Amino acid sequence: MIRTLGGEGTDRMEALSDGLFAIVLTLLVLQFDVPDVATQELPGAVADQETLLISYLLSFLVVGLYWIIHHNLFQYIVDHDRVLLWLNLLFLLSVSFLPYPTELLGLYGTQFAWTLYAGNFVLVGLMLTATWSYAARAGYIDDSIDPRTERLVAIRGLISPAVFVLSIAVATVYLPVAFFVPVLIAPLQRLWVRYYHRANLSDDELADDLG
Repeated sequence: MIRTLGGEGTDRMEALSDGLFAIVLTLLVLQFDVPDVATQELPGAVADQETLLISYLLSFLVVGLYWIIHHNLFQYIVDHDRVLLWLNLLFLLSVSFLPYPTELLGLYGTQFAWTLYAGNFVLVGLMLTATWSYAARAGYIDDSIDPRTERLVAIRGLISPAVFVLSIAVATVYLPVAFFVPVLIAPLQRLWVRYYHRANLSDDELADDLG
């Protein structure tokens, strides 16, 4: 593969990524407005923000999960080129957009809002998987990662996007259930880890480290 201009290490990529994740996690909470109502109406006004709270908590957890995954993957991505820099920037672009559909979903709670919200998370997952896959193909990952592990990690990266695609389909049938579909990500991730361990690869600890 022809490599474009790059260099060793990924410290600046990780620093930029960490900074953006911190900003996004902060922006998520800024969607809340303190209700300007009479004291006796405050409980009802807070209850009206239930959808907003659910969308905030879900976004915070999934964004936090992606921060962990990104951090863990870049423990094994050791070099870079311009293509990898751009792929990481596109991943960060998809992450930075998340506060908008999160607030949109919280305010309106419609099928369209969920589709935009879940679609954003599909894009986040696909971009991170593309970043990892390119780094692996270009030879920028640590030598401890063999080709089979590389493929399995890429497959694991598709779990979350697949679950959010499923949630979009569920939302067309019954929207309230779609809010709970992302819960499937956790057990599916654990199933992946079990499969990885059963595959008897050279280093079982990589299963927990990579994502």
